[in-house]
Amino acid sequence: MGKKLGGFERVLIIRLSAIGDVIQASPVAQALKKFFPHSRISWVVETKSKDVVEGNSNLQHVFVWPRKEWEAEAKKTGNVYKLIKRNWNFITKIRQQRFDIVIDLQGMYRSDFISYFSGAKHRICLPNPPEPCVGANIYTPNRAFSTVYERYLSVLLHFGIEEAQPILEMPLTAAAEIYSRYFMINHGLQARNFIIFNPSTSWPSKCWALENFAKLGDMLAAEFKMPIVVFGDKSDKYMAQAISMQMNNPIIDATGSMTLKELGAVAKQAGIFISGDTGPLYIAQALQVPTVALFGVTSAMYYQRNLPNQIALQGKENSIGNLTVNEVLQAVRLILTKKKLDPLSMKNDKEKYLFLRSFQSRKRLH
Repeated sequence: MGKKLGGFERVLIIRLSAIGDVIQASPVAQALKKFFPHSRISWVVETKSKDVVEGNSNLQHVFVWPRKEWEAEAKKTGNVYKLIKRNWNFITKIRQQRFDIVIDLQGMYRSDFISYFSGAKHRICLPNPPEPCVGANIYTPNRAFSTVYERYLSVLLHFGIEEAQPILEMPLTAAAEIYSRYFMINHGLQARNFIIFNPSTSWPSKCWALENFAKLGDMLAAEFKMPIVVFGDKSDKYMAQAISMQMNNPIIDATGSMTLKELGAVAKQAGIFISGDTGPLYIAQALQVPTVALFGVTSAMYYQRNLPNQIALQGKENSIGNLTVNEVLQAVRLILTKKKLDPLSMKNDKEKYLFLRSFQSRKRLH
């Protein structure tokens, strides 16, 4: 990979969106700070994902780029000059920091724009074909990676870092923790004794049927006597309502009521978090919440780590619709009835081991 980078002080990481991707990229900052403790690391992120990096102890500063908000205003008012001026003022603030190195983990035109005009001498790009990295002067080879974490951490080879660990980070605040306590008191919840459903994802093809969530909810309520809390943003309220209407047991509708940090603080107290492949899932996993992750069109093998108390299920033929309620129920039972779950150490429990292996052996798409 050529000459190893060293002798630097200021590093700028660019991963603007989406929420899950920003969390998945967080090990890059952690590894840089570990191997270069005197480095001063900053991050550029868009507004929607800012909660997952603000407060990260490895970062000195977070630049929040309200790109979408500015573009929406320009479209409404027709004032393109104001949009250009705002973006250039934002770039100027970055240039004033005199970064030595920029690491573009997005590999798209908008992150490339920031990288190119940052003023940094070394500009690393993690390619995202077919979009070019024209703003970079150091390129990370584009190859097939076995996991998304291996892909992000590959940029560290430019620094001579070969064995970084994919440990996710989700910083919380004292205010979010206080919110969590009040939320639990208001709804009569006890720590580790409630279940969270997160039915919404960014793609319809990644969503498990609401009818399935409703059936699963009644089964879990009957078997474990644990309340069901439904997460989502305000546009997902119809999902919570649809689940509630199809269930015999009540739910707690928490859609549209939390920031991402508050969501994380509440999730941290849950007994289990059940979700498709989406940002809140990775928030929960970063906080070491027991999770059952539901995959279809995206690859469980690519996006999930083999960790205790985290099970990922892949639908047959890469369709989440092929995941049955009973299959998800079995996975939840494994976690709720076993304090520590490690699939690789379960060979003596043949039934449970074969159950997990049946999902690990299904075909995945990268």
